[in-house]
Amino acid sequence: MKSKKDLFCLLLAELALMFLAAEFIFRLLTFPNLFNSSFDRITMYTFSAALFFAWLFSLLPVKAAKFFTALAGVFFGAYTITQLQFMNFYGSYMSVRASLDGAGRIAEFAGQFISLIKPVYWTALIVPAIVIVVNFFVKVQRSSPKKTFLVTLCGCLLMEGAAFRNLSQTEYVSLYLHPRFIDRAIREFGLGRFLLLDLISLGTGSSSSELILPESTPEPTETPEPEITAEPVITRRDTIDDTAWKALAEAETDEEIRTIDNYLMNRKVTDFNEMTGALRDWNVVYIMIEAFDYMAIDPELTPTLYRMKEEGWDFTHHYTPKFSCATGESEFVSEVSLVPLSDVCTPNQYAANEWPSSIFSVFRNAGYYSTAYHNWKDEFYDRRILYSHSGCEAYLNYDDLKYAQIWGWQSDLEMMELTVPYWIDQDKFFTLYVTSSTHFPYDEGSELGNRYLNEINEVHPEYPIEVKRYLSKSIELDKSMAYLMDQLAEAGKLDNTLLVLFADHHPLETPLQTLADYGGAEVDRLNGFDEDRTPLIFYSPNLGAQKLDRVNSTFDILPTVLNLIGLNYDPRLYVGNDYFDEASKLVIFPNGSWITDDGAYYASNDTHDETLSDAEVARRNTEVNNLFSVCRMIYRRNYFALRPTIPFP
Repeated sequence: MKSKKDLFCLLLAELALMFLAAEFIFRLLTFPNLFNSSFDRITMYTFSAALFFAWLFSLLPVKAAKFFTALAGVFFGAYTITQLQFMNFYGSYMSVRASLDGAGRIAEFAGQFISLIKPVYWTALIVPAIVIVVNFFVKVQRSSPKKTFLVTLCGCLLMEGAAFRNLSQTEYVSLYLHPRFIDRAIREFGLGRFLLLDLISLGTGSSSSELILPESTPEPTETPEPEITAEPVITRRDTIDDTAWKALAEAETDEEIRTIDNYLMNRKVTDFNEMTGALRDWNVVYIMIEAFDYMAIDPELTPTLYRMKEEGWDFTHHYTPKFSCATGESEFVSEVSLVPLSDVCTPNQYAANEWPSSIFSVFRNAGYYSTAYHNWKDEFYDRRILYSHSGCEAYLNYDDLKYAQIWGWQSDLEMMELTVPYWIDQDKFFTLYVTSSTHFPYDEGSELGNRYLNEINEVHPEYPIEVKRYLSKSIELDKSMAYLMDQLAEAGKLDNTLLVLFADHHPLETPLQTLADYGGAEVDRLNGFDEDRTPLIFYSPNLGAQKLDRVNSTFDILPTVLNLIGLNYDPRLYVGNDYFDEASKLVIFPNGSWITDDGAYYASNDTHDETLSDAEVARRNTEVNNLFSVCRMIYRRNYFALRPTIPFP
């Protein structure tokens, strides 16, 4: 008769094998460097988790112990698949907190999400399947509870201690305590440990003791006298009077609020430049276009978009970083120019905060009629709440107007037809549009996805159907832009209205190779961060054609527009910078990666371009970490509600 296996040993071997296999598969499919110090650390964390669960399950009856062991392996394999598919589908990894916050958005596309899982991802369930079969045949005997407890305790302490020593660097310890850069945390600690930290954050939130390393504080200088010219138009921005702000900071007893005060006041005050007020008193129509990509701009099929790009200001190195809820957070960034959090959907979580420095508020304070429009419901994002705290005077969406509901996403042309009359007769207006016509899916039919297929087949019969459907939706968008410009021209306002077109993200669920093949030769979408390179167009017939080549991102749109219109704002309150300022540009990505005009840093594998020195990389990393940290504090403490007067110098 064969001897029975020890239950604890069997469970430990099975759990360790299942957890390690999932970590290995994930790392193999995700990160270029498979074996390094972080993999050693992940192995230690994995054995620690396997020890704990083996001890816990060994306390159960044998059948229950086997069942829960197999279930743990299946769960972790499914979690691995989910993380892989989240990156493939949404362009970012999943946080439990953010997923709970955006449950409606995820549920809406659950069918597509599952159907598009790559076959190779399912390999994460092979080992759990083997364990289920093995457990059916293997006979076991119960282990000594005292012995297994001592083995577990000593083993976990040894593994956790060794893993902690392996962290070594302060930045890794900080990342462990505050894993706000999800893919860096997963790379350094593994899926299992990140899941634990993510779940802990549900109950504890984020600690208020996050360290912000001090940036260089400018030396105090005497405020220069404003230069007297024949036609004084503006004074230098470094004449901002911080007296009232400093008084509030000195009287503040809350250390975190004081930290925010000191950080913001010590940021560099960018000066005016030759483009400040270049479009003074112009109106602005701010248009965030769903999945706006170079594929949408075709000289024959979308002539209006093509003309706007070729005859307006074309920002050729514009990036749209994708945060945890891409559309809502790209819009949020364009409105307040602050870094969203990675573990929640920031515009939903903090919609009721006060935003006196938002683009709505700044324009409204300058006498503009500030409004917003969208052609769908507030199903995924709490726009009505956010706008009401941001200075938006009126917001109309699908629930407010009589849209003709169609199969799939709604018509941008119809949105323009229904909403333009609400604002076009105002003396001065700032208008935000959030479009939806070009929303995925593209691999299945819809009203707009099929509407213009005949026209597309005449021009590009060789294109795959997914690209044709995207183009069909883009034609509807193009018609909406033509209608908008016609209405502005009829009202005599086109010549002094700036149209700003930008993306919320590239077309999701679309292979990167497809974007590269059909998005034109201007951008190599397979290079570096160029997956997130999207069109940014400033258009008015009076602007003149320009190709603007410096790097910039969604963060920079707001301060650039404010500077061009010549509005009163404090640049220290925004993460982004005016494009026309001489300072080096900085594009920030959710994982802590970044790009400047001089090169790029890749946080996923901790490498950087040779054009950057190690000292520059260290300085920029500190700057980026500080921005993430201070923005988290601003959200958590509803900071601007405590400082309602500071946004306006």
